[in-house]
Amino acid sequence: MRRLLNLLTKRRQGLERDLERELRDHLERRVADLRQAGLGEHDARRQAAIELGGVEQVQEDVRETWTWRWLEDAVRDARYAARSLARSPGFTITAVASLAIGIGASAAIFSLLDQVLLRLLPVREPERLVLVDWKGNALAHARGSGAGVNLMSYPICRDLQRQDRFFDGVLCRHPTEVNLAVAAGQTPELVGAEIVSGSYFPVLGVSPGLGRLINEDDDGQPGAHPVVVLSHAYWLQALGGAPDVVGRRVLVNNFPMTVVGVVSATFRGIDVGDVPAVWIPAAMKKQATPEWDKLLDRRTSWMQVIGRLKPGITVEQAQAGLQPWFKSMLDEDTRREGFPLVTAKQRAEFLASTLVVTPAAHGHSLLRQDLGRPLRVLMAATLLLLLLASLNVASLFLARGAARGRELRTRLALGASRRRIATLLLADSVWIAAGGGALGLLVAPMVSRGLLSFLPSGAAGTDLSSRVDGRVFAFALLMTVATGVLCGIAPAWRAGRVPLMSWLRDRTGAGAGGVRLRKALVVGQMAFTLVLLVGAGLFVQTLLRLVGQGPGFATSGRVAFRINPRRAGASDEESSRTMRRVLAELRSLPEVESVGLAGVDLLNSGSWNDSMTIEADKRIVTDRAVHLEPISPGLFTTLGTRVIAGRDFDERDALPPVGERWRSVIVNERFARRYFGDASPLGGRVGLGDRQDTRTNLEIVGVVRDFSYRDLREQTEQAFVPYFEGDWTAGTFYLRVRGTPQAAFASIRSAVGRVDPTVPLLSPRTLDEQVDRSLTTERMMATLSGGFAAVALLLSVVGLYGVMAFVVTSRTPEIGIRMALGATRRAAVWLMVADAVAMIAAGTAIALPLVWGLSRLVEAQLFGVHALDAPTIAVASLVLALVALAAAMWPAWRAASVSPTEALRFE
Repeated sequence: MRRLLNLLTKRRQGLERDLERELRDHLERRVADLRQAGLGEHDARRQAAIELGGVEQVQEDVRETWTWRWLEDAVRDARYAARSLARSPGFTITAVASLAIGIGASAAIFSLLDQVLLRLLPVREPERLVLVDWKGNALAHARGSGAGVNLMSYPICRDLQRQDRFFDGVLCRHPTEVNLAVAAGQTPELVGAEIVSGSYFPVLGVSPGLGRLINEDDDGQPGAHPVVVLSHAYWLQALGGAPDVVGRRVLVNNFPMTVVGVVSATFRGIDVGDVPAVWIPAAMKKQATPEWDKLLDRRTSWMQVIGRLKPGITVEQAQAGLQPWFKSMLDEDTRREGFPLVTAKQRAEFLASTLVVTPAAHGHSLLRQDLGRPLRVLMAATLLLLLLASLNVASLFLARGAARGRELRTRLALGASRRRIATLLLADSVWIAAGGGALGLLVAPMVSRGLLSFLPSGAAGTDLSSRVDGRVFAFALLMTVATGVLCGIAPAWRAGRVPLMSWLRDRTGAGAGGVRLRKALVVGQMAFTLVLLVGAGLFVQTLLRLVGQGPGFATSGRVAFRINPRRAGASDEESSRTMRRVLAELRSLPEVESVGLAGVDLLNSGSWNDSMTIEADKRIVTDRAVHLEPISPGLFTTLGTRVIAGRDFDERDALPPVGERWRSVIVNERFARRYFGDASPLGGRVGLGDRQDTRTNLEIVGVVRDFSYRDLREQTEQAFVPYFEGDWTAGTFYLRVRGTPQAAFASIRSAVGRVDPTVPLLSPRTLDEQVDRSLTTERMMATLSGGFAAVALLLSVVGLYGVMAFVVTSRTPEIGIRMALGATRRAAVWLMVADAVAMIAAGTAIALPLVWGLSRLVEAQLFGVHALDAPTIAVASLVLALVALAAAMWPAWRAASVSPTEALRFE
């Protein structure tokens, strides 16, 4: 800046010399003309000066036209503002810290919001990508992430690949996890994987970093294409970036496959919440998911379908154009061999199905569905916090302007324009905003890391980063500029409105108008603080209610882990024997009090669900899917969940199936109440499915207390079937242990190793940890909203205290007169506090409509409490009022404690 100022000074000096010479020449020529007209030397010079209008005035007018004048003034103002702020370190530090908190928090939230919701896929022309989904009754069983959301069968995906009238290509994908060993004899590692069609990489337009990528030639005959592609990150992590990786053999679920390439470093999949380490062709699905093989089954939906629109084709045109083909395909499907026997209503629903085409430029992510609304809520909260911080700094600037009243009055009296005064004050705010923005960018990564710590880590992991990239920097810069203008506009506006004579008569330099403006800013702070306090109260209540409700089973002293022998290379029969032997081995451990086995993890957002047919007084079909869980005897005992009617599963229900897969079933209380009312469900017959040929061959033998399945929010109908009577080859063991979990896990690993040393222990954790993990979003919302509300409350209190201290100082003589005339100290205090009460009341009145307006945004994130919960609003208002009144009482009481004589002498 010094170099720029020197350059501008030299240029300015040259222009000044030229201007002075030109004016002198012009004046001398006019004097010569007047002397030739007969005027004397003195009169000629006087007349020429009058006609010119004053040399200094002309020079000033010309200077206003110079291009660099505004920049020179700006540089000069910036230098002066920097020196002025350096002389007030307390003010500067307070203002910069206030803005840094707001800018840093908003930049951190924006960073995650951008990565989860806004950022386009790093592929060729992502705006042409669309998600193709089935809307209606597909008469299919859903497998995989999303529990049936955006899933279709692989044969239908192949059918869509032939619709080249609308698509340049169609890809299919299925995220999963596999046991991967990059060398023989190495312990397999559970990693994220994607089963993809051969069109996956060509449609996306992704290039290889090494070797080649999966193509159509790798997606032909099932089981005949044992090739994989590694992610760039996994290649570096597991193989150290070995340049000879192409051609190496790796073991996927103990099945040998060949690495044909490494994807480019810029591509990490199309799901920011499920980043794969390896891509496997769909033809190798049986090897990737050996526990179920439904590759060519049209009645199993498990793949997400994404297409690339042809140039010029819109989403609407594609959706409308695909319907005739889709209707024809549905009609043809009903005549295929193996089409299920269904009711007339189900057949009509199937034929009424449609294809829905939606933009997919951002990819497909379940994490986006989970975090989308919470991040929007947090973004709104941080912007409110930033606005509140800006109002607080604006109030500080008004106070600073009052302290600089003598300087500003002198500048005005010497001829400075109000625009120049305003730009001088804006220079202060720009410096403060720049400091706040710079410090905020340092704070943002720390806040981002704190946010990421709330997210559970899995085998696939997430592609979320805490780094500040160009987009986050641009957002922070925008917020910095906006806050700089917002902070400086109030004092600049104030400087431009006060008449000079009024300012000269005002010894304090503020006047009533300045006090009114500062009070208005404090009212705004109070309103925004109350909104944040109410939000924090709602989210904290949600967390506390969920924690208080609990999962419905005991968690203390319980641990869990999962094994999958099938993915270690075992056959179905070997896997079943391994599960039985592990269960028996665990029961023999002295550290284990009881143990049970479940097919699906509890509180892990996944589920096995299906409709059920009930044979009671009449044959009925459940009107919603029932959550199903295959379990072994002992699970309810281990979880501390009581069977309230009938019996628990026992050894009779652990025999290998003979003819039928399952013969008995236990239902929960909600199921019994919904479908049997007051009648006992014991002895009732049910079947899995809702078709005409569904056999009701399962007898209800017990009723168990309700407990949570997918998460703590859901209260659903559940049914439990015997694990070993089915065809399950993997599962989660739940154990009640003695001593510490760490000691128990050491014994558990030894026990599993004695049964089969090739089977890895997956996801060992305590049930307390599992409950905490299921409350990730709620804990994040409660923690961050509570932190934002606390900062907002502090800023509001500081703002109110500053205003009250200034008001009290300016009214000290008045207080002295009142007390000299007999007023009590209480009356003098109330005289001051009444202003604070009015500001608090006004802020509350403004906040209530804002709370109502934002209620729809937060409603979906709440549990057990309404967004307009009156007690929460009342408590938040009371907290704000009490804290604010405490801040206002101190300066008021201090002023009322001054003796009348000292108050009357106060200046």
